[in-house]
Amino acid sequence: MARQRQGAEMTKLDSAETKTAFAARVGLTKGRISQLVAEGLPVRPDGKIDVAVGLAWIEDNLDPARRNKGGASPAPARVSTTLAEAKRLHEIVKVQRAKLAFEKEQGLLVETAAATRTVFARARAERDAHMAWVQRTAPLLAAEVGADPRATFAALDRMMREHLEHLADLPLGSFGDGA
Repeated sequence: MARQRQGAEMTKLDSAETKTAFAARVGLTKGRISQLVAEGLPVRPDGKIDVAVGLAWIEDNLDPARRNKGGASPAPARVSTTLAEAKRLHEIVKVQRAKLAFEKEQGLLVETAAATRTVFARARAERDAHMAWVQRTAPLLAAEVGADPRATFAALDRMMREHLEHLADLPLGSFGDGA
């Protein structure tokens, strides 16, 4: 039961975690987190670690030179450098994955497929609304200017379709950042 509760704590949207929970998030041991705290990893006054701050600190300060400190004789320079670099990269990837998981928990990231479905549905709805506008407006415009309603509808429909095709051909970046 305690183990379930601890797992539930890790997935909630709290921005601070115990050293143990933070260690599990970034794939390190609690002892290694304590070492990092001694090296400057920020800790709140209540002893918890602010997840976003902690992830950023680890990404910026994880020191590959602190490896192989166990007193064992070092391997040949080329092999130890390669191994140390691989370990450093592995730790960075773990931190980046933890940071992405945290940002997803906070609602800062969205899945590509969901975003694509939403944008496609919005574009389809806007296209349909434009085409419906032509059907509603053509008879009113024809009556106002005294033109043939069928010819007015045909001209407006053709122009709207050309306009929508032109918009569809524009790259997304040409619309600005939406701000």
